Amino acid sequence: MSQILSDRSAAVSAALAHIERDRHFNAWSHLDREGALSAAKESTAWLAAGQAPRALEGELIAIKANIAVRGWPYDGGLPVRRGIFADEDAAVITRLRAAGAILLGQTCMDAGALGAEGRSTDGPIRNPRRPTHSAGGSSGGSAAAVAAGHVDFALGTDTIGSVRIPAAYCGVSSLKPSASRISLAGVLPLHEHFDHVGPITARAQQLETMWRVLADDSLSDPASLSEPWRGLRIGFVSDAAALRTTSAVLHHYECGLQRLRTLGAQLESVAIVPLDPGKVRRAIFALCERAIWLQHRQSLQLEPQKYSPVLTAMLHYGGSLSDSKVATLMTQIKDFAHQLQARMQGLQALVMPTSPGQAFDFEGPTPLDNADLTAIATAAGLPAASVPLPTGDHLPVGLQIVAPMGEDSFACRLAAAFEISAR
Repeated sequence: MSQILSDRSAAVSAALAHIERDRHFNAWSHLDREGALSAAKESTAWLAAGQAPRALEGELIAIKANIAVRGWPYDGGLPVRRGIFADEDAAVITRLRAAGAILLGQTCMDAGALGAEGRSTDGPIRNPRRPTHSAGGSSGGSAAAVAAGHVDFALGTDTIGSVRIPAAYCGVSSLKPSASRISLAGVLPLHEHFDHVGPITARAQQLETMWRVLADDSLSDPASLSEPWRGLRIGFVSDAAALRTTSAVLHHYECGLQRLRTLGAQLESVAIVPLDPGKVRRAIFALCERAIWLQHRQSLQLEPQKYSPVLTAMLHYGGSLSDSKVATLMTQIKDFAHQLQARMQGLQALVMPTSPGQAFDFEGPTPLDNADLTAIATAAGLPAASVPLPTGDHLPVGLQIVAPMGEDSFACRLAAAFEISAR
């Protein structure tokens, strides 16, 4: 027992030392050494009592700052909430603890989760693969923590692409689940209709394990698919170039499609441009601006100095939207979802790049369209996994796998099979 305890406690100490060396990444906002060591002892006691290892036994996990963990800061990256601590755990945290996980600490994020740039109020969240570049957002700290090797598992939230974009930028894997599949209790809201909690993992093979814990899925032995891609009708976005997708992303995407053909998938062209995903992304973002304005309008008036100029402008724009405009935007999103479902009829999945571009240099221009492709699954409420495409020493690129509603495990397995084949 002492050796098991030593190993788990040593893993916590080693991770904390690693994080200290990597402070320049700005991935972490709060570390809980005592809590993590206590959880390591509890995990050891569980095993010493002869209990079978739980799904995440002894695994170190990073938690995004908008997810409540009892006794931890609960500010969602917002200066106006500094000094607020969570009284109880979010539902997903309860499930992680029950699965034997060790919660190591909290990660940095874009303020209020309203953004995909990887810029926190404490500075830029740097990409471990290239520290001059963004880790993406808004779950950038979680993705950076995984990519840097601090942890293998992290929690993020995804409203328009906020676990998928950072995963793609940092070369790790993630899942945005089906709408309403994972509880949002104890998660600071951005927009209740579009918010999701999702896992970010070092390997795609780990996604399904974490998904089952978070969704409280009772299937303990999911059916094994030895060749899950073979014979499947897979749609692929054939007009990605018209969505301002960069030449580098297109090159790696084409290589990924060739890999799917080698795996036996039957690829069928799907045109997305006529649906105008950029327009639906802007519609969802506007509704988020409206929702966060409703939450913060009083504190914005009382403490305007606690809001950045950028966030203030977003809030004011959200406040300018009339009820009729909000209704029009929701109709646009529902129409988009209906048309996408029609295009996916008869397909087992739809694949596309996760983002039109790669991680951007903080010294250069900030892309405005990095969520155009992730907004597609968001609008339709569909599960979407992001898995890294092989890029060698170049900046990472993600392949996004969108599955039918409720087929979250299937999306995870497809991502895992792609990852294994690309090694």
